[in-house]
Amino acid sequence: MTDPILITGGATRLGFALANYYLNHGQSVVITYRSPRPQIEQLTDLGALCIQADFSTDDGVYAAAQELQDKCPVLNSIVHNASSWFTDPGGRQNLDHLALMMRVHVGAPMVLTEMLVPALLGSDNPSVIHLSDHVANRGSDQHMAYAASKSAMLNLTKSQAKKYAPDIRVNALCPALLEFRDEDDAAYRERTVAKSALKIVPGFDVAIEAICYLQSNRYTTGSVLPLDGGRPLGMP
Repeated sequence: MTDPILITGGATRLGFALANYYLNHGQSVVITYRSPRPQIEQLTDLGALCIQADFSTDDGVYAAAQELQDKCPVLNSIVHNASSWFTDPGGRQNLDHLALMMRVHVGAPMVLTEMLVPALLGSDNPSVIHLSDHVANRGSDQHMAYAASKSAMLNLTKSQAKKYAPDIRVNALCPALLEFRDEDDAAYRERTVAKSALKIVPGFDVAIEAICYLQSNRYTTGSVLPLDGGRPLGMP
């Protein structure tokens, strides 16, 4: 087995698909997850090390980082995929909401990467990948805190790429729609597909392919790779 890859938020959607892909290709995997769910047992049965972590508080972030330090002496890569997606609550709750988004999307990746540098340096061609979002570059009127924190994540990518070069490469991926959620209604699906030039719902495989590229390419750091089906082509 190869040196393990850490995926935060590895029990749902893209994180779960990525963990399955690695495990089915003989790659050791460590995931963090926020809440117990059936996928944890599936990944454990496949050989993944699954660690419960709460990135919504400072103590939770540092506790997770310490446990990962203890259990992962060597890491090939970190995929910062853990995410929180909520509509802005409005009023005086907005500041607490923004603090949560920043802690999950910026604070946790900053702390975990820093504390796991020794583990990364034990592997050949170590890398860190931040999973940002297409809205980081265009904003969102209903998810301002989410969009702002995902934009800050891109700045963190650049800063970490400078800090850890030349030993550790740090890049980011900016996907738009990959797969719908079960609760997305037909009208929303139609509107969303129409936003991209390619007019498709590509699935998680395209993101997995992009992540594997960023992990393998030795001459790429500080880069932000868009994965948006040509959405910007339709914008004024």
